[in-house]
Amino acid sequence: MTTTIETALARRGGENRVLGSGGKPLLVIVEGKDIDAMIDAGLEAIGGLGRVIGDNREVLLKPNTNQRDPFPSITHPDTLRAVARHCLAAGAEHILVHEDHKYEADLYYDPSEMPGMKLQLSQAQQSEDYILVEYSGWHGDMDPEEEFKGMARPRHLDRVAAPGIIATQGPRIRIARELQEAPVIINLPVLKRHFAGQITSALKNHFGSVYGAHRWLAHASLDKNRDYFDRKLVEFASAVRPELTITDVRSIQAVTGPSRDEKTRIIDGVDRLIVTGDMVAADVVAMDLMKKHDVTFTSANEAIVNRQHQHAEELGLGTSDLSKFEIIELKV
Repeated sequence: MTTTIETALARRGGENRVLGSGGKPLLVIVEGKDIDAMIDAGLEAIGGLGRVIGDNREVLLKPNTNQRDPFPSITHPDTLRAVARHCLAAGAEHILVHEDHKYEADLYYDPSEMPGMKLQLSQAQQSEDYILVEYSGWHGDMDPEEEFKGMARPRHLDRVAAPGIIATQGPRIRIARELQEAPVIINLPVLKRHFAGQITSALKNHFGSVYGAHRWLAHASLDKNRDYFDRKLVEFASAVRPELTITDVRSIQAVTGPSRDEKTRIIDGVDRLIVTGDMVAADVVAMDLMKKHDVTFTSANEAIVNRQHQHAEELGLGTSDLSKFEIIELKV
């Protein structure tokens, strides 16, 4: 990797502002089958989307899109449309749907089916398409030449060594420009198993928000340094810090992921929607649903996710202690 001198910005986002009347953070769990009714109920329970958007006129929706399998492998277009409807009603004039990194232009959603929304694909891997952000709590990227000295070279490091890839020095992360500059981000994950992260949900949904070299190094570390991957997963989410998370768990991708194979099982009838400003709490609820519905999700899997939550708490992303929340459970 080459090096360059750049001025880093502060990370975007701030503290959780989705609070109840008593000052506790809100956690809303809606049971139902109709996504429009579930979104309506969940957003009404937090006091409306207007309290999240405020005077801003642009909102970025961050779905999960990393393969072509349908929901629950990616965010359902109905969920995007339901949330966009509330954005427009709250005064938003521009709604951007930011899809994950690709090497080529390959939109997962049909623009004609996304009224009022602009689809933005972050397919470029050049560093100038990502903004350098700095935060003292981050650990910085590993030095691959030092970490893997004398070892068989992990395949992901071939990408890191490609021409034009720029190294990141110090506690810094390159985040997709659209995300760093967005005044409001609504995180729209699904719930599925993941071979490395154990689950994909609110925190893992931002793995695709950052420069490729960060991700490749994290994957390369898995066999040697499991904790490096888990810390990076959380640091990527810490770089984004969305204002609201809405997790669609009407169905779950169980057993394997993120892509589907012959062992994958799709569990329908889970029928839950999680709405909160706290990504850690959202993932605590999501993991409990995974444990309930996927018998292959073991205590070892749970222990890894719990360590991720610990790292997230250290970075101020939220808390796994649900007793600290005002929890509202609804059925529609």
